Amino acid sequence: MLKAFFLASLTVGASAIPTARSYGERDYSTDFNIKLSVASGLLDAPTDGRIVLMFAPNGTEPLEDTDVTSSPNKIFGKNVYNFGPKHPVTLSGGSNESTATGVFGWPNVSLSDINPGTYSVQAFLTRYETVTRSDGSKVSVRFPCGDGAPNVNGFGSLMTSITDVEISGGAQIVELTFNNVTAVEAFTGKEIGGCHQGNYEDTDTLKHIKIRSKKLSKFWGRHMYVGANVVLPAGYDAMDKKTRYPVIYNQGHWPAGQGAYRYGKDENFTAAWDAGVIPGDNTTADRPAPKFILVTFRHEAPYYDDSYAVNTANLGPYGDALNEELIPVIENMFHTIRAPYARVQDGGSTGGWASIANLIYRPDLFGVCFSSYPDSLDFHRHQDIELYTASNAYKRANGSSVPSIRTHVNGTEVILATAELENRWELTFGTASRSFNQWDVWDAVFGVQGYNNYPLEPWDKVTGEIYPEAVEYWKPFDLSNYVVTNFNSSRNLGAALAGRIFIYVGTWDNYYLNEGVTEFQKRTDAVGGSGWANVTMLPEKAHGGNYQAREIWDYLELVERWVRDHAPDGRTPLSASSTAPCTRGNVWEEVIQYGGRQAAIKRQADPKIDGENAKVGEEVSASVGRWDPGVKLIAQWLLDRKPVCVSFSVEQGAVVKYTPTAKGYVQLLVTGEKRNYVTETRKSKRVFVGR
Repeated sequence: MLKAFFLASLTVGASAIPTARSYGERDYSTDFNIKLSVASGLLDAPTDGRIVLMFAPNGTEPLEDTDVTSSPNKIFGKNVYNFGPKHPVTLSGGSNESTATGVFGWPNVSLSDINPGTYSVQAFLTRYETVTRSDGSKVSVRFPCGDGAPNVNGFGSLMTSITDVEISGGAQIVELTFNNVTAVEAFTGKEIGGCHQGNYEDTDTLKHIKIRSKKLSKFWGRHMYVGANVVLPAGYDAMDKKTRYPVIYNQGHWPAGQGAYRYGKDENFTAAWDAGVIPGDNTTADRPAPKFILVTFRHEAPYYDDSYAVNTANLGPYGDALNEELIPVIENMFHTIRAPYARVQDGGSTGGWASIANLIYRPDLFGVCFSSYPDSLDFHRHQDIELYTASNAYKRANGSSVPSIRTHVNGTEVILATAELENRWELTFGTASRSFNQWDVWDAVFGVQGYNNYPLEPWDKVTGEIYPEAVEYWKPFDLSNYVVTNFNSSRNLGAALAGRIFIYVGTWDNYYLNEGVTEFQKRTDAVGGSGWANVTMLPEKAHGGNYQAREIWDYLELVERWVRDHAPDGRTPLSASSTAPCTRGNVWEEVIQYGGRQAAIKRQADPKIDGENAKVGEEVSASVGRWDPGVKLIAQWLLDRKPVCVSFSVEQGAVVKYTPTAKGYVQLLVTGEKRNYVTETRKSKRVFVGR
C-alpha cells in the first residue's frame, strides 16, 4: 500500500544526471497555465522526470479513478529536465506534435481544451534515474522500489496537494507546489537490497527470497535484485532431505509479499493447502491434496511491474537472472526435484505469455506450461491489430477504429476502449515507452533498442502509423514464428516440445487475446499436425479464471498427473533429447547482439553519393542513408558548401538525383526528425564535379 507524507525539511537524493535543456522564452499571458514549483528541502538536486497533471471532477480525488476505460479525469503529461527549486516549470497548451518536450493530454490534447468549471487538481512528478548500460546506451528511466511499479505516484514521486481550481476559460495562471513525496509502507523483513523488490516477513509456510542479480547489475550499471515468494506444502520438513517436491513457477504481475500462488488469497484454498487435504462434498470424500512447492517471482523492472521473465534488449537479462541465478538459490534452499519434468510453468495474461515463452525458450529447464489467456502469441494478431499487414495500428483500411478492450452484455460485444485511446492515454504517463503501461511494455519486451536508446516503437504513438521494419525486429518474440522456424532446426522444437504446451483462452477474451492463440494454433498445426499444441478455446468465456475454467484442486490434480506421467518412472517420461542443451533459445548474448546499442548504431548510415567524381551536366545519384523506422527526412544539395536547391522531403530508402551546372564539390545533406529523437543532420562525403 502506498501512502504520502509531508516533508518539511527531509532531503531526498536525486540520482538522475541533470540534462540541460532550453525551451526559449514565451509569452504565457493569453493562455491557461499551470505553474509548478518545488517546496524548499524536498529535493537536494535537480532531477529529470515526467510531470503528470490531473483534473478530476470537483470534490473527487484524482487518483480515485485513472483507468482508461472509466476515468473522468483530464490527464496531462510533460517531460522535465533539470527540474528543481530554482527551475519551476509552466505547463501551457499542448500539441500532439511535441510529445517529447511539450504537453500531451488525454482525452484532450491541449490544456486550452478544458471546459470552464471547478476541478480538483493534483500533479505528480515521476523522477528518472540516468544510467549507462553495459552496451553503452544511456537512458533515463524509473527503477521501481517495492511498490508494484504504478504508472503514477510510485515510490519517490513528488506530489502536490489536491487543490480546487476554477477554470475561467480565459487567460489564467494556477500555481501548484510539490510538497509531498510518496513512500512505501515500512517493510519488516530483513532481506538485502533496501526496498528493491520489497522486504517481507516469513511465516511457517510462506517464505521470501531476494538476491542481487550479478547479470542485471552488470547490465544496468547499478544494483539490481530479483525475488520470489515461496509457499511450502503441508508436511514440509526442512530436515527431511529425502522427500522432494515438484515446483509450479507461477508467472504474473507484481505479487508484493502475498502468497506465492494466484490462489493464495482464497481462504478456503489456503486452509486446505495448509492441511494437505481437499475437502469433500456430499458426493465425494476428503482426499489428499497435490503437493507442490509454489513459487511466484518478484521482478519489478524498468518499464513495467514485471519483466516478462525473458532476456530482452531493453529490459536486460531477466530470463537468465530468474532461471540461472534465482532458481538455483530456490533449489538449494528447498527440497525440490531438480529435473525439467518437475518444473512447471503456469500463469494467465502477462503470466500466460511468460509461462509459455519460458518453456519454448527453455525446454532444457522446464517440463510443461499451462498457459491461460496469454498475451499475443503471434503478431499476425497483436490483440486485434494485424501487425504484419496493416498500415495503421489505430484504423482499419475501411476507416473503422481498432478495438482493444471489450465486454459482452447479453451476448452483444461492447467496446470499452480502442487501441488509439489506450495508446494516447499511455502517452500522458510517459514518452519513449516509459509509461509503465501495457502497450509500452510490449514495445520494450518485444522490440529492439532504437537509435535514441529507448525501445524502437512499432508505430507512431500519436498517429498509429505502423513501421514495418520495426515490426520485423519483433519476430524473435513472435512465439509461433519462433516455434515454426525452429521446428526442424538444430533446436528440434517440433519433437522436443510435443505434448508439453497447454494453452487456454475464452472466445470472448476482453483483450482479444484469443486471436493470437488462434494464429499460434493454426501455424503450429500446419507444421506439427492437428493438436501438436494442446489448445482449449471455451466459447463465450471472458478473460480470467483458472486454466480451462477448472476449479483450483481439479487443475492442480491435472498438473500432478502430468508430472507423475513424465517422471523417469512414469508412463511417458521426458526423453533426454527433448531436454537437451541444444533446445535452448533466447540466449542473452544473441539477444543483445541483435537488439542492443551496437546493433542500433550498425543500422545507421550517412548519405552516400555514387561514384568518386562527377561531371557538369551529368546526373549525380545518392542514397539518403539509413535511419531508424519512422524518421522523417528532409534533403538538400550543396555545391561548394552552398545550397543549390530548396530543401525537399524524401522517403527512407530513396535515391535522390541532382544535375550540377558548375564545377566544384557536391554534397548531400539529410536531416532526420522523429518523436523522442534528437533531430540530426547527416552529410555525404564531398564529390568533385569537373568539366
